[in-house]
Amino acid sequence: MDHEATELNMLYKEFLQYYVWHTQFKARTRRKRGIVIGRMCAVNPIENERYYLRVLLSNVRCPKSYDDLLIVNGVLSNSFQDVAYKRGLLHNDDDAEKTMEEASIYRMPDELC
Repeated sequence: MDHEATELNMLYKEFLQYYVWHTQFKARTRRKRGIVIGRMCAVNPIENERYYLRVLLSNVRCPKSYDDLLIVNGVLSNSFQDVAYKRGLLHNDDDAEKTMEEASIYRMPDELC
């Protein structure tokens, strides 16, 4: 991620609206055309660490690496779940409700069970 992206201080889903991944170069560059809707894959809460990673990416602005996400108050945590609790992101059902709401847009009803 370049300096400009860091300065924009975006959430991951906002970042997807302005930058595109180029497999050939293994790098992200600023989008040159049109408006896009950035979205992350739906993740079921039973997927544990993957779910908590999604929660963090939805709430932490401008992370630069996994380690960046795992550090809270200067202390490196062992899991994304631990970090989500320490950041106070799991004290209510807001993220679970947002995940289900988003999944209902992209998934068939039988896939939501």
